[in-house]
Amino acid sequence: MGCCCCCKKHPKDVPDDKPKDPEPPDKPDVEPVVPPAPEPAPEPVLPPPPEPPRPPPRPTFRIGLGAEFPDFECNTTEGKLRFHAFLDGQHDVQHQRPGKYSWTMLFSHPKDFTPVCTTEIATCQMLLREFQRRGVRLIGLSCDSVANHKAWVKDVLAWRMDRKDLKKVEARDTKLGFPLIADEDRSISEMLGMLDPAEVSATDKLPMPARALFLIGPEKRNRLTILYPATTGRNFAEVLRVIDSLYLTGHLDVGTPAFWHPGDHVVPNLHISSLAASDLGQATQKPLPSGKTYMRHVAHPELKHDREIRAMQEVKPGESSFRIKLGATFPDFDCTSTFKGINRFHKLLAHQKTQWTLLIVWPADFSPVATTELMACRQILNDLRQRSVSLLGMSCDSLENHAVWAKDAMDILGDKNDDLGFPLIADLSQYIAKELGLLGPGSVPHKDRSPARGLFVLDSTKSLRLSLLYPETTGFNFFEILRAIDSLILTQNHQLATPANWQSGDPVIVDPSVPTELAKQRFAGFRTETLPSNKLYMRFADDPGQAPLPSLPPAASLSGPEWEPLEMPPPINIRTGPSRVEGDEPKFFCTC
Repeated sequence: MGCCCCCKKHPKDVPDDKPKDPEPPDKPDVEPVVPPAPEPAPEPVLPPPPEPPRPPPRPTFRIGLGAEFPDFECNTTEGKLRFHAFLDGQHDVQHQRPGKYSWTMLFSHPKDFTPVCTTEIATCQMLLREFQRRGVRLIGLSCDSVANHKAWVKDVLAWRMDRKDLKKVEARDTKLGFPLIADEDRSISEMLGMLDPAEVSATDKLPMPARALFLIGPEKRNRLTILYPATTGRNFAEVLRVIDSLYLTGHLDVGTPAFWHPGDHVVPNLHISSLAASDLGQATQKPLPSGKTYMRHVAHPELKHDREIRAMQEVKPGESSFRIKLGATFPDFDCTSTFKGINRFHKLLAHQKTQWTLLIVWPADFSPVATTELMACRQILNDLRQRSVSLLGMSCDSLENHAVWAKDAMDILGDKNDDLGFPLIADLSQYIAKELGLLGPGSVPHKDRSPARGLFVLDSTKSLRLSLLYPETTGFNFFEILRAIDSLILTQNHQLATPANWQSGDPVIVDPSVPTELAKQRFAGFRTETLPSNKLYMRFADDPGQAPLPSLPPAASLSGPEWEPLEMPPPINIRTGPSRVEGDEPKFFCTC
């Protein structure tokens, strides 16, 4: 049909000449299999992030008498070694091979190319033969690399020689007679509790090791400790003196009294009978007001350094939070003393109103070595007061026994006054000794008492600045104590340090932090010594001369009816060595 308007045909009426699309096929009954999508590419495996540096291990070793030293691997100037293997003599070291060694002296130093350390290492090298005669092997420690140690050795050996021999040192390969441990990360120093927080390295801002010295017995236990700050050089004549005492008391049932030197009378130990004491020689008894018979003395027995010493029994380590290390704040505790009215330790310190405090701890009253030290304390009171040092004593006994014991000591001194002049703290239960870490848990009062002994110097902030731990059979040398206190006072106020074996009046070391021009203006006699490294760190000046000389008798002997002073022994010159007697046998005295 067409359109009603134009009679044209409608498009649908026009035949379509185009071919039609074929009909889609019927869908199959089974769905086609679709191929799986490809797996995504695996993400790249990144390496794990590097672990942060581990902090040094916390100290597991407590500085104390009888503490067993841990084993550790260390790099030294003689190669890698295990510490216990070295103690057993499995590492032969140059100049230390001949002879049998019962003892090992481990001593730490803050850093290489520093003045006090240089004088100490040089002194030990000079005295190496004397240590060998006593069966002592040496090993040092400093927080520097092995390469630095080896370079520093040339300075050490040159310093103790005449200036004209410097070219000989520069021309040949030189070695010390003992190894030096490289403790660059302070891990060993931290483990052994030897860091001094008052001395911080200018390069890495980390604390440096203090001047810790340990005498280690054949059973790998600590027999004696000397802990000085970095600015106070040690007195190695005193070290040799206490080695002689340890050897003698390790063989015989005797003790060496305060101020003892080889050749002086010794005291039989408290536990041996009069019959056993007579086997040591003709024993002389001191009559005492208490009626007790503990003050006996005999002539010095002859003994050669070729016999094995008695092994030390196991000592349980302390578990208190306080650890004996420089900079540690002394704990506060309840205490009763012969000074009435003050029952707290910190209040007792504050009552003294001095800049320093000397605290001495004894295992018990009425023991012979402790009694000679109590007498010496009475004698040095004026010397301590001149230095603004107060004195406190503590013994693991009662107040009643303290009073009787003081009368005995004063009677031997020929003084009828009952007042010692300083307080004595009573610690009958040994609670305070345990709080100080001197005794471990389970210690039996008045049986496990040998470790409950020590000498401590505290500053006005109650911080530990110096410590000596000697066994109860080795008396303290109070000249060495006064010498060390004089060094503490001098180095605190004047930017100075004291070298090895220093005595009041000797030249002192100017701290490297003081500019040279300022040092020339401030210090009389300022001079710098030349060394192979060309480093200008060995700078000396005259002693300002402010330390008073000791007023007490130089040394004392029990051989007479009274407390008799002896002649002052000659000092050891750290450049020329000790004096000699017939037969080339060394004769050593403390130089202080």
